[in-house]
Amino acid sequence: MDTDASNVIDIQQTDLINVLKRRTTFIKYKPNGRTYSRLFYLLLSEDAIHYLGSRHSSKSEACLIRDIDQIRPGFTTNVWRKCLKKRKISEDQKQLVFSILYNNNRRSIDLLAESEEIRTQWIQGIEYLINRYRSHIRTYREITDQWIWHLFSRADIDHSGQLSRREVQHLLHTLNIQLSENDVNRYFNQANIRTRNSLELNHLDREEFITFYKFISQRPELLKIICQFNDSSSEQMAATLSEYTVIHKFPRLTCTNRTRISQSLSFRKPKTSKAKGLTSSFRRRSASITPEPTTSSNGVERKNYLTIEQLKDFLQKEENIKALSIEDCSRLIARFEPSVEGRQCEGMGVDGLRLLLLHEEFCLMNADKSHRIYHDMTRPITDYFIATSHNTYLRDNQIFGNCTPETYIHALRTGCRAVEMDCYDGENMEPIVYHGHTLTVPISFRDILLAIEAVAFEASPYPLFLNIENHCSYEQQGVLAHHLKNILKNYLLTEPLSNDYETLPSPEQLKYKVLIRSRRYRKGQIPADPKSDRSNDETEPHPKNYHPDFARLVIYSQIVSFTNIRHTISTQRCNHSISFKESKANELIATETPRHQEFITLTQRHLVRVYPGTMRQDSSNLHPSLYWAYGVQMVALNYQANDESMCLQNGFFSDNGGCGYLLKPPCLLATNRSFDPKEKFFDKGKRLEIHVISGQHLPKERNSIEHSDISDPYVKVCTYGIECDNTEHRTPPVRNNGLNPIWDYKISVEIYCPELCLIIFQVRDYDRYGRSTFLGQACIPFHALQLGYRHVKLKAKNGDYIHGTIFVHVKIEDF
Repeated sequence: MDTDASNVIDIQQTDLINVLKRRTTFIKYKPNGRTYSRLFYLLLSEDAIHYLGSRHSSKSEACLIRDIDQIRPGFTTNVWRKCLKKRKISEDQKQLVFSILYNNNRRSIDLLAESEEIRTQWIQGIEYLINRYRSHIRTYREITDQWIWHLFSRADIDHSGQLSRREVQHLLHTLNIQLSENDVNRYFNQANIRTRNSLELNHLDREEFITFYKFISQRPELLKIICQFNDSSSEQMAATLSEYTVIHKFPRLTCTNRTRISQSLSFRKPKTSKAKGLTSSFRRRSASITPEPTTSSNGVERKNYLTIEQLKDFLQKEENIKALSIEDCSRLIARFEPSVEGRQCEGMGVDGLRLLLLHEEFCLMNADKSHRIYHDMTRPITDYFIATSHNTYLRDNQIFGNCTPETYIHALRTGCRAVEMDCYDGENMEPIVYHGHTLTVPISFRDILLAIEAVAFEASPYPLFLNIENHCSYEQQGVLAHHLKNILKNYLLTEPLSNDYETLPSPEQLKYKVLIRSRRYRKGQIPADPKSDRSNDETEPHPKNYHPDFARLVIYSQIVSFTNIRHTISTQRCNHSISFKESKANELIATETPRHQEFITLTQRHLVRVYPGTMRQDSSNLHPSLYWAYGVQMVALNYQANDESMCLQNGFFSDNGGCGYLLKPPCLLATNRSFDPKEKFFDKGKRLEIHVISGQHLPKERNSIEHSDISDPYVKVCTYGIECDNTEHRTPPVRNNGLNPIWDYKISVEIYCPELCLIIFQVRDYDRYGRSTFLGQACIPFHALQLGYRHVKLKAKNGDYIHGTIFVHVKIEDF
């Protein structure tokens, strides 16, 4: 019954995709209200939506499936709001409109369909494509026969159903690899099994192309791991590697109990190897088809699989998975081993090991820490780092461009827990948000709140801070308060949880609450000094500055002026918060020991926010790790920047289930000032050893398969944390191979404060004549690293996963 239901679903999904492939007429709307009739359709490769211009010969790419963030029905985007305001469309057409949002919700394609049925089909079809793509990226099983078939279809320029040698050469360029003509001919001839006539001899059909693809995408490094753990001798290992092919049938297995002495896997050429012309180092070699034999051509037995006992041995000793039974290994083989023979004999070959190690649970980032909230969330909110955005309303730089609520939606969906808005008086008593005294185009405060309310707690249940820079008149401050209460309703915190102001409430106590962070008093005024005679007489807000309805909403994060650290600690209550421009924060950090440690004391009692300086008009970012090392809770970043700082931010807050709150390490919570971010701490030190082995399916520059250049990739590994933990290492580049380069490069780093350390893996394309270009990256907290052989899932600059991975071995020791 389940199988029948699954088949019905598959048929329905196929029908939806076929509907999208047919050209469908939509009316496309622009922000100025102009409309254009266009024919939209899904490409046959199912990876992009295109449209035909007014001249049908004019074809344009609307967006790639991988770049789509959301598809929304109704008037939900800035474009629709402007069109409604200009009366270019009416409310009664709401059931016919939808929007495709892409590029981190910064861009939208806003369409009017001819009928509700067409709109529903396109919404459901695109949602299916988005989910399918994300599922492929998440599980890394996208390298399937269907994906290869898409490559085949794209390369089949003359639509003959087969590829000539020339088309194969062009396809290799698309796959980001350059092979010699001899290698291409060798693989081509080995894959070509149809030999009835000259046409068949010089062309590959679909099945032959799949064979060809598997030849060029071999993973000899995985086979060497198998040989090391299945008791292969050096001669057996050399023979197995020499005749390695990923398309052989699973060998006849003898399932016997074996024991072995654990030994570290060396990737260097063994000195004892006597096989002429053979090496066990990771170097590409031609493959030969060996369908089933268990011995090589020179009579040496080939061992190219792991028995169930050997798999258990590998996972326990190398992957550090201690609690593992034979039954567990049996389930892993059933789940990941693709060959029927392997599953029947309970053995795992190269393809099975590849799929196992590509799965999220076995990748370098500990999946449990990225998917589960496991920190203690019951401590005062000052004890946590909080994911914070700067000038969230901006889509581009700080000087010009549109302000949009979509940037709030994007930030909140990525786990941000503190957003910002600069509020000014608007027309018709409606406050607006924009970057004051610039050319940025404002948006209404109300529209931003509506966007926030819809997704405020979608990614995290923990409190959301609205950092409101209030430039409004007394009257429009009342409007601010009115909108906050009416739109956010029960989400908005309107009363203190208790009258205790010794410590702030915890994130757990403030779950599903929106907190307002702003000033309550005229700038320069603060509550009375508790040591003075007026300690019980709190300064009243100036009636011309702060409306009481708004002021009463500022409860647990009241911004106050800063004189110096000691004055703040001695006179301010815990609900008073400090904001520092980065230059002021740098000044406090630059003071000599032990005075700079007072900054840590300040962040133990008060919420502190550090934001980028005014010179960063290009929306570049400060480096957050410097301020995290001093316990600054809110390091505000420009989320639109897509720079290294945002990579660190995404990596840092990927921990603890990505909820946007991280409990500070004990060294930043202790009151004895033993921790100094400028000093080394040998009692906590760890030696991190990273062996960068290989890469798989690396993208070309700008992630474009049509880019003219084939990559020469290298890996840059950087560590960031306290001052002495900032390091950088680089592998040598590999020429003309972004498909499956092998670096075989070892790195050793001493880390003195592991709790605050982040590791960035960045793959770049080497250019001997100019600057290298970015290909992909990943950032992982030190304490979330998994040991042993692991794949690193790479991301684009905007934080989206790409197909590429790198394969590493990680070892951590005390020193």
